[in-house]
Amino acid sequence: MPVEGQIRRIFKNDSKMALAISQAENGRRDCTRTHKNNNGSVDVGIFQLNSVHEAKGNRFDCTENIKIAKQIFDRQGWSPWVVYQTGAYKKFLNLYE
Repeated sequence: MPVEGQIRRIFKNDSKMALAISQAENGRRDCTRTHKNNNGSVDVGIFQLNSVHEAKGNRFDCTENIKIAKQIFDRQGWSPWVVYQTGAYKKFLNLYE
């Protein structure tokens, strides 16, 4: 299943926002994309999951990355994602009507 379909399936009613957040975080939807932050933490995958989050699962696997993102969202909402805090996700919302 394509990544967008997996995001829709896992996030259900929150999928429009999840798609916009993931697009803003990782525009290429590259499952193995990494980014090292100034504080030494590392962001990984579709949702650019930060290494500070304790997560069971392989953050480099697309499906696992999406499931971990959903777990984080269920506990904390969208606030852990910088693109939510800055509003950078908003320009992608209209792509997922």
